Amino acid sequence: MKVLRIQLARRKKHQALVHLEGIEPIEIALDVVERSGIHVGDTVTAKDLARLKEDDTKWRVRQAALHLLSYRPRAEQELRRRLRSKDFPHAIVEWCLRRLDEQGLIDDHAFALAFVRSRIRLKPRGRFRLARELRQKGVSAEIAEQAIDQAFGEEETSELTLVYAAAQGWLNRQGSSFVESLANTEGSENRARARRRLHAFLSRRGFGPDIVRLGIEEAENGAREAVRQTEATA
Repeated sequence: MKVLRIQLARRKKHQALVHLEGIEPIEIALDVVERSGIHVGDTVTAKDLARLKEDDTKWRVRQAALHLLSYRPRAEQELRRRLRSKDFPHAIVEWCLRRLDEQGLIDDHAFALAFVRSRIRLKPRGRFRLARELRQKGVSAEIAEQAIDQAFGEEETSELTLVYAAAQGWLNRQGSSFVESLANTEGSENRARARRRLHAFLSRRGFGPDIVRLGIEEAENGAREAVRQTEATA
């Protein structure tokens, strides 16, 4: 087949249309066309065309991967799932992941460490919840535990510190009547209801029973202090 014409695709600045004798024009990434060395007037075989199309698919997969990584770091398994969901060929997805790994663009430990740091600073979670969220993103249990240990050490924090922060944040979002119920030292039904709600909140965030109990105690102390301050300024 003879190359009749090569032109930029309309409204697609990174794509080119390659016009070949006897078939419809094929759309190929401009970078791929340039690297292939084909020019108008050249003759290409079916094998040449197949290689050109495969190189184009590799370019598309890599671009899709880099686009996903531009938003935030991603674990290898998460990236694999996202690329496969776009119906890219399995073999080329795996090729792309190997290349990204070789170039240091995929690092499950670095991803997990950044993820845990973000949770510690913005959305306090218990170790169990952190490990589960990382596993859902495709990080192995071993790497997840290592990253959690490292992040806790570097951030100089602990589950107890995090449960206090989560409990206090929850308390700050409650109305005054709810705070008063939690501050009540008597065994009222309202106080029991407030404790149950806080218990459920902290449990959903992956804190263990003993840590949850301490978090509730901290919230109760905070509620009593808030009530005292309100009464003092009344």
